[in-house]
Amino acid sequence: MNLRNFKKTTLLAAVAASVSMSSFADIDMDAAGDESLKYATELQGTLTAGKVAIVKNAQITDIQGTADFAATGATTRYIRFDLTNATFDGNPASFKQKSKSDDSVVVTGVLENGGDGESYAIYKQVSEQNITAGQQWDLVIGTGYKVDPTATVTVTYAQYESATNAANQTSALMSKSKEAFKFVSGADYTAIIEASPVVATVASNFQKFNNASNISSAADSSGLTALAFLDLGDVISATPPLKLDGNASAKEDYITQAQTITVTGDVSLGEFSSNTLQTCGAGGTKIVCTPNTAKTACTITATDADNDAYICVDMSGLTAGQAVSKGDYSIAYEDEAVSGAAGSISYDTVTVEVPYVTTYEGYNQRIFIDNRGTTAAGYSTTFTSENGVTATAGTAASGTLAAGEMATVKVTDLVTFTGGSRGSATMEVEAGTTKLQVTTQIVDLGTGMTDTLVLHP
Repeated sequence: MNLRNFKKTTLLAAVAASVSMSSFADIDMDAAGDESLKYATELQGTLTAGKVAIVKNAQITDIQGTADFAATGATTRYIRFDLTNATFDGNPASFKQKSKSDDSVVVTGVLENGGDGESYAIYKQVSEQNITAGQQWDLVIGTGYKVDPTATVTVTYAQYESATNAANQTSALMSKSKEAFKFVSGADYTAIIEASPVVATVASNFQKFNNASNISSAADSSGLTALAFLDLGDVISATPPLKLDGNASAKEDYITQAQTITVTGDVSLGEFSSNTLQTCGAGGTKIVCTPNTAKTACTITATDADNDAYICVDMSGLTAGQAVSKGDYSIAYEDEAVSGAAGSISYDTVTVEVPYVTTYEGYNQRIFIDNRGTTAAGYSTTFTSENGVTATAGTAASGTLAAGEMATVKVTDLVTFTGGSRGSATMEVEAGTTKLQVTTQIVDLGTGMTDTLVLHP
């Protein structure tokens, strides 16, 4: 079972919970770049412009920065904090400022106005010492914040000489602003499904797969294959956004436990299942995918579907004359937004280029396709035409070639040209290259002359 991303994100979450407050989640007003704390929108329910409570814990701590008093002797300053798109939930626990050169010189502020329920807080700070050097200040929050999850929350620090200036926000001695909180998309549900296209081989009569890249430690030709890997760790980034309680989110927060999974596609043959082993074999936890009546989809019951798993296909029980079904497959979870394309099943085909096809009324062109194999072979045709000429596939542009027989295809049944009478064709034939011969012949109806060209091999 591949847990590479899950292990990585789980480790990050554990580290985040153990790192000290000062080094992990302080908002530093002086730091360059985006230091805002990011919360996952998917984990908050329906987001509105109302206020969402963010509670204090180890991940939600102080707002810090540096400032100069630029004064000597006894000095009074009024420090104002303003929140945009948020209010304080409870009064900030304390505000203090200290000299960067002397940690013993600490000046504590007293809350004068604002705080709990308000978007601002004003502190009066009195110093009786010369503190002209750069100061490190620290606002310690109380209960937390109530924020608008539909907008980015910013915090502004400003310093004033008087209470009037602070109240009116005039003549600030200094001011700094910083993004503090934002809600971001935390999940990429489509990233969980890692598709694995697979090819059924002509050599096995389309009953086995060329499996080198799909099944680890398995033979190249096998009746088992994996169409997808469900890597739940990929639902979140390497740096998971936070939950409201401040803890880093994990995959379990986005994927409800025991999800029922539907695999859509042709499931009429073989057995589809999930398996915790990439080999899709014994030893892993296997859950059989139960087909619907029409065999157009199957369901993996919700017993262990919340774990990383491979979506497996077992065609080892096919009988003579049966061939695995070609087509695309998709996956969807019952209760979560996980859906997307899984691998497709195709056949290894022989490509035959027909450099010249014509429907000119003076010619009669035919293509002879000799299927010398023991299995019927399907074929399809695409066309290329000159500028201004439109090619429309005819009834003979696709079909099935019987085993051991030669089919004759008239070009007039193969294609219809509008605006001209010639073009080229590419045929994809589901047959082994050594079991196929294709020839084209043009007969000039006026002269009876023929032009025959072997196209394959």
